[in-house]
Amino acid sequence: MSQTERLLEFEKTVSKKFKVYNSLFLNLPYRDIENVGMLIPLMFQQCEKGLGEGKDPKTILDTFFEQFTEVGTEIEKIDFMFMIIQYVERQVVLYDSVEDAAFPKLHEHTDSLSIKDYTQFAQKNERWDQFLEKLSNFSARIVLTAHPTQFYTPAVLDIMRELRSLIPEDKIDGIDMCLQQLGLTSLINRKKPTPLDEAKNIIHMLRHIYYDAISEFYQQIKSTVDDPSFANYDLIKLGFWPGGDRDGNPFVTAEITRQVAEELRMTLMKCYYKDLKALQQKLSFNGLQDNLQELREGLYKAMFDPGKNLTYSYIKNTLNDIRKILVEQYHGLYLDELDRFRDKVDIFKTHFAVLDIRQDHSAH
Repeated sequence: MSQTERLLEFEKTVSKKFKVYNSLFLNLPYRDIENVGMLIPLMFQQCEKGLGEGKDPKTILDTFFEQFTEVGTEIEKIDFMFMIIQYVERQVVLYDSVEDAAFPKLHEHTDSLSIKDYTQFAQKNERWDQFLEKLSNFSARIVLTAHPTQFYTPAVLDIMRELRSLIPEDKIDGIDMCLQQLGLTSLINRKKPTPLDEAKNIIHMLRHIYYDAISEFYQQIKSTVDDPSFANYDLIKLGFWPGGDRDGNPFVTAEITRQVAEELRMTLMKCYYKDLKALQQKLSFNGLQDNLQELREGLYKAMFDPGKNLTYSYIKNTLNDIRKILVEQYHGLYLDELDRFRDKVDIFKTHFAVLDIRQDHSAH
């Protein structure tokens, strides 16, 4: 794929869409900020022109305020600049969402090889056995960190997630509502986030993105291999830095580490509970209800109480019992859905991600 084609696709799916949706910001429900969207381009032009002429920033801004606004006092000028920051912050959120939504389309125009490409290469060159062997023991580890520049609140992350689902289908009304919601939602935490707060923000991403994405990737590999014995559940592993870096953050204590580990486990139980609830609606057979209900109740308790632990072996054995009954008595109906859930349990166990604990950087 040529660089020109990739740039054209980026222009189409990111740049142009951003410009269209950015125009909706003109109607954002800010107090005393209705015309900010139109003033930003003018301000940019004045700054670019003024700097090119060697003028100092204060002179440039004073000229801008005098020519294009009714802002007069220093307080009003400072308030206006804060409004600009608020506006641009939300533009960044929108751009991130547009770019994320466009990723699948943009990826089609890269030179990167997909799993499908590798399988075709292996078959063509008679290296299928080597390919399977490599897939069976290959493992990649994704380590999540809490970077301060990417610290959106959970409310903003939810808005971004909704935008990512609406943008590919160009649902203007829904996007407009999300942007109005974004305009009224604070991007700043009311208090300085604790290490646990930072960890919860990243765990939010695990719950709403990585849990399903890793499972779908594993199912894609499993389908490609087409081998019932394939069971490399370490194909993608998750590492987790927030709450474990005691050397890099003096506020990370042993208690914080314990709380983060509990939050990871309880969040995973919420993911399992959601999947099991959907599965139970399909497996409505008398012979399965007791096992399903017992597991569901156990997961529900473990979702909220750090003292309620369900072991990996208990969850797996219960699902194995359900599978056995389903195959023997109910013709294996919805067996694929059950097996996908079993695979998730094998992948994430009961911890979700492995905490990277570092006490002393000179030793670890």
